[in-house]
Amino acid sequence: MALGLAGLALTSLALEVRRLRSVARVAMVHRDNLARLAAPAVARLVAETDPSTLRAGWEQEATVLFADIRDFTHLCETVSPGDVAAFLAEFRCRVAEAIEAAGGLVDKFVGDEVMAVFGVPHAGFGDTDRAIAAARSLAAAMLGWTRERGRTGLPPVRIGIGLHRGPVFVGAIGAERVEFTAVGDTVNVARRLEQMTRTTACDCIVSEAVVRDATSCEARIIAVQPVRGARAVLRLFAIALAT
Repeated sequence: MALGLAGLALTSLALEVRRLRSVARVAMVHRDNLARLAAPAVARLVAETDPSTLRAGWEQEATVLFADIRDFTHLCETVSPGDVAAFLAEFRCRVAEAIEAAGGLVDKFVGDEVMAVFGVPHAGFGDTDRAIAAARSLAAAMLGWTRERGRTGLPPVRIGIGLHRGPVFVGAIGAERVEFTAVGDTVNVARRLEQMTRTTACDCIVSEAVVRDATSCEARIIAVQPVRGARAVLRLFAIALAT
């Protein structure tokens, strides 16, 4: 009788081990599939966070970075669609490396534009400093890439960058097609600041909230004006990207 019970216990244990291994394999496949569609850090966050928490979302402080390529349309005019795709793949690889090395989270790529957040999923001391470091790393990466391209007669790659800090809503947004992202007025302003670099002599425009939160930031004021998408008049600053 005892031997029979022991055998049943061992069989039950073996089945449980097999079930856990199966769950682990499914989770691994899930993470791998997510990694193909999103930045690795986003994929890990989504895979490791309870789905109900992701859907409910949360509000927090974060520093948001937007960057895109200057004269991208002109760069693409004389090359094939395949070459454009290869160019964007190279751009995104270099951009993601610079942002993630600085501790940022690549939220999304849209064409030649990138959005990144610093302090998600948990805000911390130094998030803004890391965002500024990422901006400088991005500029350095584009400079190095420009030098490589110049050896074969290809045009330079320049980017404009905008930074803003404030409250954001973070979570999985959507119904059938769900996207993990950060949204809110802070995101809108950061994007407007990046767009303003197209009509100014500044490669990087930041808000006063960024300057105040940074522990060390050499910035010069360039305007006091309303920003489309912002709720108030903002003091805007330019920071040098060369280190």
